[in-house]
Amino acid sequence: MKTRLLLTLFSASLLSHAPLIAKDLGRIGATFPIGEIDMLMWIEQRLKGFEQSGELAKMQQAFARRVRQSVETPQPLPLTTTTSPDTFRVDPSLTLATDLKDANGQVFAKAGTRINPFDARTWPEQSRLAHQFEYSHVLVFIDGRDEKQLAFAQRFQSAKPIKWILTGGSPNTLSERLSRRLYFDQQGNLSRKLRIKAVPSLVEQSGTQWQITEFDVSNEESRP
Repeated sequence: MKTRLLLTLFSASLLSHAPLIAKDLGRIGATFPIGEIDMLMWIEQRLKGFEQSGELAKMQQAFARRVRQSVETPQPLPLTTTTSPDTFRVDPSLTLATDLKDANGQVFAKAGTRINPFDARTWPEQSRLAHQFEYSHVLVFIDGRDEKQLAFAQRFQSAKPIKWILTGGSPNTLSERLSRRLYFDQQGNLSRKLRIKAVPSLVEQSGTQWQITEFDVSNEESRP
């Protein structure tokens, strides 16, 4: 009843132009000081609580499992095989976002300059070679979860050393099976830049560009 009376008087004070006479109505309920919890203290208290309850150890174990799984079997990329293989080229040129400076602060390549790693004529003068740059390896992208692609990998040969890039599967397990060192295209960074559309795909330098060659593995047979 006291609360309802106070609300009625407060509403009347807002609607009436006549002044009200102030009166001490006493204390209603308990009062508390206004304060803020120190965030670091709150985190520390929570961690201590988790530690005492054993939840912290469980969280650490779960985190370790997730990290181990992401390393042993990374998230596969959404790349599939093709029965209509294509061959195309990709320009590796890049455009400088900022000026490049030497140790003395002198600009030797301005922002906006377009550089092709395979074409020494586009390089800053300080870095130019007397001959064109040649990449010493080829890249082969495969999905290690596909037995037909694994069969392809077992028979594929190249005049240049091969760097095998996985788009799916476990690098450690497949490395032992194929007796080769394998890399994984984490988050698809390489395949996006090279515009890989299907696997298996061979990536090699062709003049001043990348050449991507797709393969049809529908007729491949698994090997023991």
